[in-house]
Amino acid sequence: MTPRRILRTGVNTMMAAVLGLGGAALGASAAHAQDFGPDTCRQGFVWRDARPGDHVCVIPQHRTDAASDNSQAGARTLQNGFCVSSFVWREAWAGDHVCVIPQHRTDAASDNSQADDRRLAVRVWDGDNGAGRLKISGDHFNIGGLVRVEIRLSPTGSVQWTDTVTATQHGGFAGGSFGVVPGNPFSCATKNAVARATDLTSGRTTAWIPVGYCFNL
Repeated sequence: MTPRRILRTGVNTMMAAVLGLGGAALGASAAHAQDFGPDTCRQGFVWRDARPGDHVCVIPQHRTDAASDNSQAGARTLQNGFCVSSFVWREAWAGDHVCVIPQHRTDAASDNSQADDRRLAVRVWDGDNGAGRLKISGDHFNIGGLVRVEIRLSPTGSVQWTDTVTATQHGGFAGGSFGVVPGNPFSCATKNAVARATDLTSGRTTAWIPVGYCFNL
């Protein structure tokens, strides 16, 4: 991942360096999408709902196509289970024999292959940035959306450090991703604090993770 510039909005005086990921930070979006848990879709996508529990995230048109194809399945299917001429099985999952036009079968396969990248699963982890510094990274965020990262003594404790970054696309990471370095050495302390990240477009927040944070540097 290549270095990118981040406009800091930190509340403490510790200088933060960004290595690996990031982007320009502006202001938080006031519009928050409804939270449907780990299967929540990134902005611009909806569940396909081609069957109950089909939470593959697709563009709205593909959800409409799936519903339309389901409603016409009987008229497109021969008595032997095969499709009438010019239609093919959709195969959005094993055993999906709804008859659709070839393009919709192609769309279903493409959507399945991008399912993980389109989920707003928001996750975060810590590590060494390669130069001995604590690095907090995350992925499965809205691409181009703002993410607030914070470190606290405990989930209900006071904020010790915070920064707002832009999640952007990077190879090997799903959705929008980022990496930010608060500034303290990675091994300066035991896991004495916690960190989390919030997708400011949707309002979805990661679980707290334990991190080592040196308060007097």
